[in-house]
Amino acid sequence: MRRRAFLASALTAASTTAAGCSAVDSRTEHTDPTVKTDDNPRDDGKYLEFRKDGTDLATVGVDPRFAPLPNHFHTSISHPEDTELQSLTQRFVALGGDGTPPQLSLQGPFMGDHEPHPSVSLFREGTAAVVEVHRFGEIANETVFIDLPVTRWPESARRVVVESTVKLVKPGLPDRTHVLDGQLEFEVPAETEAGE
Repeated sequence: MRRRAFLASALTAASTTAAGCSAVDSRTEHTDPTVKTDDNPRDDGKYLEFRKDGTDLATVGVDPRFAPLPNHFHTSISHPEDTELQSLTQRFVALGGDGTPPQLSLQGPFMGDHEPHPSVSLFREGTAAVVEVHRFGEIANETVFIDLPVTRWPESARRVVVESTVKLVKPGLPDRTHVLDGQLEFEVPAETEAGE
C-alpha cells in the first residue's frame, strides 16, 4: 500500500514538473525587430516592428519632438486584437552629454471610467530615465499612446537611445507570452548647436 501511495505521489510530482516545463516553453523572446521610419519627412518617428512566422506581433513607436532640444517623446504600441499588453519598460539614455539622465514626466492614458487603471513608475537609473508600465489594466487590449514631456535635457547630448521591452500575452491554454526587445536611436538636430 505504501509503495503504491509513494508511486502515485511520485507520478503526480513528475506530471506537475512537466506541466511547469510546458508553461516555461510558452514564453518566446524576440530581439531582432525591423526598424522603420515615419513616412512623413517632417516627423522623426521610428518604429520597431516585431513579427513571427509572417504574423504581426506588435509595433512599438517612438516619436520625439525637438524645439530644438527634445521636449516630448510620444510612445505608441499597437498589437493584434487577440493579444493583451502585460508590461512595458523603456529606458531613455542621452549620449554625448555630461552623463546625467534626461528628466521626463508622464501624461495619459492613465485616466478612465473603468478599473483597473494602469500601474506606472517613472525613475532614474544611472544615465537612463526609465518608464515602467507594470500593468496596463483597462487598456491592455487597445493601441496605447503615452506622452512623455521632457522637463530637463542634458544640452550637450547629441543623441538619444530608447530601449524598449514589451511583454505581450496571447490568452489560451496555455497563455503564450512574447517578450519583445529592441532599441531606437535618434539624432538631436544640428540647429541645437546654433542655438547654444
